[in-house]
Amino acid sequence: MKRSSADSEDTRDASLRVSKRVRDSLKAAAAVMGRPLYDVTNEAINNYLSSVKLPDPLAALRKGTKARK
Repeated sequence: MKRSSADSEDTRDASLRVSKRVRDSLKAAAAVMGRPLYDVTNEAINNYLSSVKLPDPLAALRKGTKARK
């Protein structure tokens, strides 16, 4: 079943609303803490990335170089 353009617009609008909410939350947190917005944003990004379990893209290369030595 094809998605109508109205459905894709609704999804896009929802995405923008969430993004705006996140941005507003970060601005509010920075204001409350008296810290620059970029510091709070970077901290939030780092916290998020540390909670996401991403595979190590260099693991295969490290294994390959250890085998050669």
